Amino acid sequence: MKKKLAMLMAVTLSVASITACSNGTSDNNDTSADNSSASVETSGSESSDAAVAESSEEVVEFGDEAYLKSYTAADYVTLGEYKGVSVEAEEPNVTEEELQSYIEYVLSQELSEVTDRAVQSGDTVDIDYVGKYADSGEEFDGGSAQGYQLEIGSGTFIDGFEDGLIGAETGEVRDLNLTFPETYSATDLAGKEVVFTVTVNKILAPVEELTDDYCANLGIEGVTDIETFKSYLSDLMLTQEQSTYDDTVQNGVLEAVFNDCVFENPPQEMVDRYVYLYNRQLSTMASYYTAMYGTTYTADSVIEQIMSSEGYTGTKEEYLNEIAVKTVKELIMTQAIADLENITVSDDEVLEAVTESMASAASSYEDVDDYISKNSIDLEAYKESMMHDKVVELLAENANVTAAESEE
Repeated sequence: MKKKLAMLMAVTLSVASITACSNGTSDNNDTSADNSSASVETSGSESSDAAVAESSEEVVEFGDEAYLKSYTAADYVTLGEYKGVSVEAEEPNVTEEELQSYIEYVLSQELSEVTDRAVQSGDTVDIDYVGKYADSGEEFDGGSAQGYQLEIGSGTFIDGFEDGLIGAETGEVRDLNLTFPETYSATDLAGKEVVFTVTVNKILAPVEELTDDYCANLGIEGVTDIETFKSYLSDLMLTQEQSTYDDTVQNGVLEAVFNDCVFENPPQEMVDRYVYLYNRQLSTMASYYTAMYGTTYTADSVIEQIMSSEGYTGTKEEYLNEIAVKTVKELIMTQAIADLENITVSDDEVLEAVTESMASAASSYEDVDDYISKNSIDLEAYKESMMHDKVVELLAENANVTAAESEE
């Protein structure tokens, strides 16, 4: 199946992230129709508290028996064939149609200033505004902002605000006489008549046409006109397609090799470690969603959503245990292959990888030891993961890959 162009967009956490591990391991405004100063403060406080709770949660340290190094992998798995495994994957390719669709997407996300007409629906306006009670002329809390960008027709603000700016010119100041809904969440504003004094600083609209000037001003090295921009985007898309292809091959061969193995029950201590890690991941996801959406999420509510989406009918504990068991079995399998193929990971390799991770981190650290300490990095787990990746690369390199038929 052709990959959607949305794959090129940056992705944050998703509910699928926890199940993937089993395969390997603004300011809000009071004039908003959905938010009030009260609700914004509450959600902000809850997300902040959740983040603090997650970061301050005590990290459990496991003994050696919770790691692969304490076991002989061959005692827990009988390997099947792992070289020359057949998998299908669609060859990386970017069609002209896909390229044009992505260019249209890029343009739709870009805004350029409009100077030859008034505001119309669909525009984004850069505005300053001040909100006051109509009867007293007193400004109300949270009713003012400067440089706020508002899409006209988005329904972000209360009824009448956005429509009241249609037809305004750049630099124009308008008084909007409005009434907050009776059911508005901030009781001090519910049903109140107010006046918003709005100044239109700029009118912005999506770029409608790709031009040489637009491309040259993107600030991308080597991009000077339409043709070089298309070449740049095509290379970018092909790189993503190649990454998707590599992932498909690796996941396919890993699954095939796994299914050809016979496993004994894995060490319970290792399973317990992964159950613990997945529970921590759920807490992190809950904190993220709470901060993102302004609604309180818990680890339980996140896992319930995941289980529901998969149609899983067992308990949370059963679900996490099944994922943990599969993860541990996969690690044991890759370790058994590593033992046969003399694949190892040295302490120096681990330290080098951690140092590279530190270099790309947003925060600064005194040294790598400081980075390891402050992030509670488990070096033994890091080594296991690196070993796993080395084995998967070996499996993919020796796989018999055939081209899958694409589905238009």
